[in-house]
Amino acid sequence: MTSALDGALKSAQAFVRKVHPEAAASALAGSIALGRETRTSDLDIVVYYDDRPASFAETLRHDGWLVESFVYGPEGIDEWFALEARQRRPVALDMWAGGIPLVDNVATVLLQARAQGVMAAGPEPIGAIQQADLRYGLTAAIDDLQGRPDPGEEFAIIADVYTRAGELLLFANRSWLGSGKWLVRRLGNLQDPAAKRLVQWAESVPRTSEELCRIAQEVLESVGGPVREGHTRGSREVG
Repeated sequence: MTSALDGALKSAQAFVRKVHPEAAASALAGSIALGRETRTSDLDIVVYYDDRPASFAETLRHDGWLVESFVYGPEGIDEWFALEARQRRPVALDMWAGGIPLVDNVATVLLQARAQGVMAAGPEPIGAIQQADLRYGLTAAIDDLQGRPDPGEEFAIIADVYTRAGELLLFANRSWLGSGKWLVRRLGNLQDPAAKRLVQWAESVPRTSEELCRIAQEVLESVGGPVREGHTRGSREVG
């Protein structure tokens, strides 16, 4: 254990003893627990009470750290785990599954095992209609980027193309979705060649929109190709 992680763990344990002394389970999660902290990283701490209702997040400061605590009771954690599984965007699930226990007890072990089981199983596969909608959205975004928009619009469209291409790959590989830096991290866990190229593009300097378009088109081809004319969204029923 590095000295930085050791210090963070001690501060996290002290925080739980002070603010949540009656909690049944807790863990340190986030970038610090993964060994990917930066100079602005905070302490992400998940807390579970087995004897009271709770479902809230709170930001406090402790021992020089900004602390983001996510607090759950039995119903709250059931609701969040189920919602995140349906939406394919694990946050609480991921924190419990990969967190470092702050209390060595049965409740923490059981919660972690439950979250790890859901994460390992992966999300449900998407249907053909949803995949066609995603392909259509990415096709339109690539067209927008290739249309040589003004610099301000190009910046926004690049982000849109990257996100759509990344999420389409994650859907295709039955992998969990992620936002912001977690999108790049999820892509980095895939063995898919296009995913690796998306990560490499994000890490490269300079980054060109032309190269991103090439990668995004590769993503489209891997799941059936572009979708434009003939695609219908929503219900055709009228009157």
